[in-house]
Amino acid sequence: MKSIGETLFRLDRNGKPVPVPAHQRVNAKALGLQESWFRDAIFAEPELVIGPCRTAGRVDADETWLPWRVEVSFGAGPIDVLLVSSHGRIGIVETKLSYNPQKRREVVAQVLDYALSLQDCDREDLPVLPDSPHAPLEEDLVECLNSGRFLLIIAGDALDPRALRLSQSMLARHLTSEWDLAMVDLNVYRQQQNEGDLLVVPELLGMVQTDLRQVVRVVVQGESVKARVVVDKIVHEEERVPRGSALASFDEFLANVQKEVPAQFESARRILDRMQQVAAQSGGALTLGIRTTSASLYHASPSGPRRFLSLRTDGRLRLVLAYLRIAGLEQVIDKLVEAAPPTFTIDKSDRAAGLRYVPDQEANIFGFLDRVSSVLSLGGA
Repeated sequence: MKSIGETLFRLDRNGKPVPVPAHQRVNAKALGLQESWFRDAIFAEPELVIGPCRTAGRVDADETWLPWRVEVSFGAGPIDVLLVSSHGRIGIVETKLSYNPQKRREVVAQVLDYALSLQDCDREDLPVLPDSPHAPLEEDLVECLNSGRFLLIIAGDALDPRALRLSQSMLARHLTSEWDLAMVDLNVYRQQQNEGDLLVVPELLGMVQTDLRQVVRVVVQGESVKARVVVDKIVHEEERVPRGSALASFDEFLANVQKEVPAQFESARRILDRMQQVAAQSGGALTLGIRTTSASLYHASPSGPRRFLSLRTDGRLRLVLAYLRIAGLEQVIDKLVEAAPPTFTIDKSDRAAGLRYVPDQEANIFGFLDRVSSVLSLGGA
């Protein structure tokens, strides 16, 4: 962990590097700053707290975070700052200052309480998404909400990193949720010649991440209370597509289809098999990722895999252009739009299009997958 000094120095890079003290570190109390000052700063620029997480490799490079609401409550008290990412992930930011002491356990418990209350909400309880080209698709937001894919952040001017140890034990009680928790120190420096000129240097003190390693099925056999534990699938880190996804086995995904749309189960199984074949025959250009509520094809890009087709447990097949557009993959978009008819009706400027994968549509969908296999290969995109 890096330690930041109390003084920032100015150096002349053209001549002899003589350090000149430029800014002195001060705490919020000395400046008369309130928690609302930090709250408003984070809302105006989420990178104050997201940037250190991204630099540490804890947030995907292509994931854009947007301010959503301040002082919004979902039953457990007002959340200081609510953020949302282009992937649909929800950020909960709690600001705490050095002169407003609170027991470490209370600070951690408070932000976890916010997460619990939020996970109990339906989509209708959440605000309207920000008006931004980086706003997530509604279906991605709902998926993250249902699975608890949240980024919890405690931010302040002099945090106690020992709270991370408490966070780890408290997060362990919620193994079915995908909460990650970060502590970000917002180090404030004041210019010596101009006390009104402030610099804020964000520093990631530490992070507690969920680590979903395996899917386990518990089988109870016989009349006595005995259980046999069966490991369906070991999930290795390199299999995560993209990083942080809730990976599942094919059987788990199909079981959810059976639960939600039983009449479409066989269609889902056959389409999933064909999607797997397309990915395997792409020469590495395409990958297949399985989540509990979706099976998706991703296109390789310099900034990471980009989802463009999702088979969902609610009975829909979705062609998505939004994430390709954010990555600047216009040529890929052109090829998908050309390959879409008659399966999908979509323009290049659209974010997504969809249909229900009922049995009558299978041949139509297989034709589209064949066209995708033809145009999105290592040599074709």
